[in-house]
Amino acid sequence: MTGMESSTPLVLLVGPRPDPPYRGGVEKGVDLLLHTNLARQTRMRVFNNYRPLDPSRPIWEKIVYQAGKLLSFLRELRHSPVVLVHVKTSSGVNFYQNSLYVLLARLRGLPVVLQIHTGRLKTFYENNGPLNRAWVRRTLTAASRVATLSQSWAEYVHSIAPRARVAVIPNGLDVSELSTLREPGERRRNQVLFLGAGRQDLDRDKGLEDLLPVLPAVARRHPESRWVLAGLADPADVRLRLEREGLTETGLAGRVSCMGVVFGEEKQILLKQSSILVMPSYIDNFPNLLLEAMATGMAAVTSDLGAMPDMLGHGEGGLQVPTSDRAGLFSALDTLLSSPARVEAMGNRNQEVVSREYTLDVVQRKLKVLYREAAGLSASIL
Repeated sequence: MTGMESSTPLVLLVGPRPDPPYRGGVEKGVDLLLHTNLARQTRMRVFNNYRPLDPSRPIWEKIVYQAGKLLSFLRELRHSPVVLVHVKTSSGVNFYQNSLYVLLARLRGLPVVLQIHTGRLKTFYENNGPLNRAWVRRTLTAASRVATLSQSWAEYVHSIAPRARVAVIPNGLDVSELSTLREPGERRRNQVLFLGAGRQDLDRDKGLEDLLPVLPAVARRHPESRWVLAGLADPADVRLRLEREGLTETGLAGRVSCMGVVFGEEKQILLKQSSILVMPSYIDNFPNLLLEAMATGMAAVTSDLGAMPDMLGHGEGGLQVPTSDRAGLFSALDTLLSSPARVEAMGNRNQEVVSREYTLDVVQRKLKVLYREAAGLSASIL
């Protein structure tokens, strides 16, 4: 290691990097990491495994494509050597695909950091058959280090793969984004914000189907409340469905806005205007959206999935409800809309926590330590 030339890249990052704007948290995380001091110090480069979703693709085409990506990965390792491979993964098919990168790198004698971003790991693992569960355990154990986004998920990985070497690496915001999000906005203290992902299946996964039946009743109970549903794949259809749920009453319909996908400044304005983020998600683990909302000083109502309870201090910065619990979702929204002072206190707490614990500087420091441990690098090299 000490004789390694200074031009030799240390880290190959395997993850999705589509053209911006980025819609997924993993995609944004890849881009942020590639612009850090750590990326420069490690001469990090990316092996881009992004492919647009197309459910109509035949299975043979998917197999041929994946085989081609694996061959490209092996050529990359052979012709452009690195010291360590960092693989980002979620669950489902994506986990199996990325497990092959992990195992190929290990077969070539390279240390691997496997970073898990999904909030569905437990469901994914426990709903699989014995052979698939064995493959998941084999992958977790084969990795030199497994990085989870919270302590609770680290404990879960240990419970299913006791020999896995697990560390906690949260997501983080960079300094410029954090500074922009902390700038004061025209806060509407009773405005509730839902942000979808611009695709009907992902909007459903984000909990839209649970929110729509609940919203009219909560809005009726709190006549001062305003609601913004943005990032919707079909705003007109959502509006029509809300009307069927009882949104046609005088004075009620005018307090609910349905919008399409929002990015950049438009998204930041909505975050700064709103006081409560509602995120009854079925898929999120450590969502960047929740980090952004916390940075602006919002409280939140989320599902109890993934790292979200840890992020919100188990009730200190927001309320959690089990997935699909519509009565619990109603109660949580009702509770916060009934107590603006509590919402403000939660928002203040969230801003402080993000600035202290969830910045990109924190992520870089923890990743650097993990890279050193996984690859056996000394401080003089990294």
